[in-house]
Amino acid sequence: MNPLDAATLPAQVIRHEARQRSPALVAIKRCIQSAFGLWVLPRLIAYCVGRGLLGRRAFMAASESIARKSGIWGVYLRQAFYRRTLAYCGQDVYFGWLSVFSMPEARVGERAYIGRFCSIGFADIGDMVMLADHVQILSGGHEHTTGHPGDPIHAQAQQYRQVRIGRGAWIGAGAVIMADVGEGTIVGAGAVVTKSIPAHSIAVGVPARVVQSL
Repeated sequence: MNPLDAATLPAQVIRHEARQRSPALVAIKRCIQSAFGLWVLPRLIAYCVGRGLLGRRAFMAASESIARKSGIWGVYLRQAFYRRTLAYCGQDVYFGWLSVFSMPEARVGERAYIGRFCSIGFADIGDMVMLADHVQILSGGHEHTTGHPGDPIHAQAQQYRQVRIGRGAWIGAGAVIMADVGEGTIVGAGAVVTKSIPAHSIAVGVPARVVQSL
């Protein structure tokens, strides 16, 4: 085929409609979640022991360990673990492979979706939020305070500010979030959010700026 002819062809699109959740399937899912609640008990015990020995570092270590579990079993295992260790975690959150949390104070709303390879700090992720792969949600934009000149950065005090992602927001692949994102907002792939983005907006770029209201 002539490349010029190929360029005029319409792009192929694969579309998946959202599945309806039947009561029977929901009941089966709840039974599976209950079983994983028992399965995760040894990890919870190990985490509690580690927390007594290592303090806050134990949570990061546990998060990294459980993030390596692949497949749907890994998703259910992470659901069971985080529902018992985060400040709040919805019942049907999808936790992607190799995504980690650094702070137990984080909150994740109902039916949120967290893609693969995400890194999440002091975040409040609302209901129905979707994070694509490789999203980073930092604990605010200024985690290190200003110390004495010449002091190494690791010797300075740290401060964390909660970053809120509003209900139904969509964060594109590779985005870095350092400030609040409003409800129903779309943040483009690779964007860096350094200032709050209002609700029902589309924001793109580095630093991210609003280009359209929804």
